[in-house]
Amino acid sequence: MYFVYQFQQTEDPKGLSEALWRHKVAHQIVSQQGHDELWILDPNQLPTVEQLLTIWKDNPSLLEQTQPKDVKATSPGGIVSQLKKSPVTTILLLLTLLVAVLTQLGANLKTVGYFSISPFDIRNGHIYFYDLAEVVAKGEYWRFFTPALLHFSVLHIVFNTLWVWEIGGKLERILGSIVWSVGVAIIAVLSNVLQYQLSGYPLFGGLSGVVYGLIGFAWLVPLLNKRWPNIISKHLMLFFTVWLAVGYTPLPEMIGLGSIANTAHTIGLLSGLVLAVIYWLATKHRQHPSNQF
Repeated sequence: MYFVYQFQQTEDPKGLSEALWRHKVAHQIVSQQGHDELWILDPNQLPTVEQLLTIWKDNPSLLEQTQPKDVKATSPGGIVSQLKKSPVTTILLLLTLLVAVLTQLGANLKTVGYFSISPFDIRNGHIYFYDLAEVVAKGEYWRFFTPALLHFSVLHIVFNTLWVWEIGGKLERILGSIVWSVGVAIIAVLSNVLQYQLSGYPLFGGLSGVVYGLIGFAWLVPLLNKRWPNIISKHLMLFFTVWLAVGYTPLPEMIGLGSIANTAHTIGLLSGLVLAVIYWLATKHRQHPSNQF
């Protein structure tokens, strides 16, 4: 079951529940600590539930007039509404696409140098770059984050941006933009810095570390807090775990995917798991806010 909404003490869920059954949404109204809560069986029906919730809050009497064909399987307001709900996710993805255009997906090394974790110069077939102490001394702190915006192939950027939009957008709507932004910044910086420190090479990039961090966070929090919605299925978590292991083998290069920043993936995942524990400890003594995807 997936937690969707916590009713106020003055709200009667009966009319909404009847409408949900009429729309064939399997659900339960559960009483928890003096409050009624709405839980649904199938998360794929969340868009329908959101629309019915919106109608119910605005004018409960209109629910009786709604028929299944009147409620489409899209969230209220369409993509514009989703952009408003996840503004930082949207900005991050737009920045990523802009950097991809400016760097020509890594082909323009001069432009890549503005976003890499260290400025570099290639002379006579050799690459020259700074260590992190020199980057800090130059005051170029943005470089700790900007490698996450770099991508080096169409497949690379499509894979990462789709997962950030899917998982990151949902998390931003649940956590709020400020908490989400802080979490993403922490994951990206830790992934980039440790990837650089352990590899000693500045030409890497991608949102993959952030993706793994979001996956780890979204997977662990529902295990710690049963009232959190399950965004990550067991099968999806298994896929990302297997892919993480595959990244340490020659297979990605053999099939033309190039070298993978495995350290960034691993650190991203571990960062997300640690942040999940910190978030749970910080919020376990208060009611979780009503969650709507």
